[in-house]
Amino acid sequence: MNFLLRLLLIVLTVHLSAEKIETFYGSIDVEEPILLELIHSAPMQRLKKVHQYGVAYYTTHREEYNRFEHSLGVFTVLRLKGAALEEQISGLLHDVSHTVFSHVGDWVFNKQCRDDDYQSIIFRFYLLASGLEKILNKHGYTIEQVIPSKQRFAMLEQPLPNLCADRIDYNLQGAYYQNFITKDEALEFLQDLRFAGGHWLTTRVDIAAKLTRFSLFMTEDCWSSPINHMQSKWLAEAIWHGFSIGLISWEEFHFGVDDNVWEKLCASKDTLVQDRMQKIHRPQDFCRCVEPAFADELVKFKSRGIDPWILKDGNTARLTAMNAELAEAFEKVKLKAAHGWPIQQYVNEFE
Repeated sequence: MNFLLRLLLIVLTVHLSAEKIETFYGSIDVEEPILLELIHSAPMQRLKKVHQYGVAYYTTHREEYNRFEHSLGVFTVLRLKGAALEEQISGLLHDVSHTVFSHVGDWVFNKQCRDDDYQSIIFRFYLLASGLEKILNKHGYTIEQVIPSKQRFAMLEQPLPNLCADRIDYNLQGAYYQNFITKDEALEFLQDLRFAGGHWLTTRVDIAAKLTRFSLFMTEDCWSSPINHMQSKWLAEAIWHGFSIGLISWEEFHFGVDDNVWEKLCASKDTLVQDRMQKIHRPQDFCRCVEPAFADELVKFKSRGIDPWILKDGNTARLTAMNAELAEAFEKVKLKAAHGWPIQQYVNEFE
């Protein structure tokens, strides 16, 4: 077989094995066997039924946005911006170890005050137990090579308030679903983004400002809201009790999907589970924010506001340094986070 014929066969083989993967940002061609096998694996497909906002999906934020769409989004951002294959794999898998209801796992295992989220703590275990390690090994990779890390994967992970691929995607998709930006603006922002000097940079001050406002809104209204705090706490108590009475298995919590566990909890006749689910559905009847002197607890939280680096005339500056109104809003949320939500719990007087 001559050289040109062999080359043609190689090209045809690669072309035939390539697949178009649909993402929030459009179709992308993926030909690497490891990526295709990971994307279609059962653990990754499970994320289609793990809602991005956890318990908030059932109460205050009904966006049809799940951890699979987010994971594909992060992977796409990295791929389009030239990240190495290892970092693309890490971005694709970075949320695969989420339990049902996403960050409620932090509450169930009392990790809400730690630097690492629960799914990060169990990441190695999860890849081993789920069979993903076998896929990695089959293609010449180890778990250690793809663990999300700020030190190794600077495009994927950055400290707040910097942008990173993870934060870029959940703010772009989230802002779109909350009507802070249009799909065209999301695509324009992604196209404009570049990674240089260890930071994500953009020239689109207009869209960056919308995304920053969205991140501050979601910090107060969803991710770190007092209602979300209490609902996550109550759900964790219901789940933990569910373990003790055999209603929910440890395996189901780690490897199952949101709706199945939610339906079990809602249908349970157990008194404690019923009480917690009632509180989750009607939080206004059981808690409220009050003046600090009357609070049962002050709940400090993390401000997830972003403050992108803006590239202008060859120089870089924080967005808040260019926008006084945003700077004030950014600091206001940071101050609230430091002081904490003053929450009072009470029983409905009509019960």
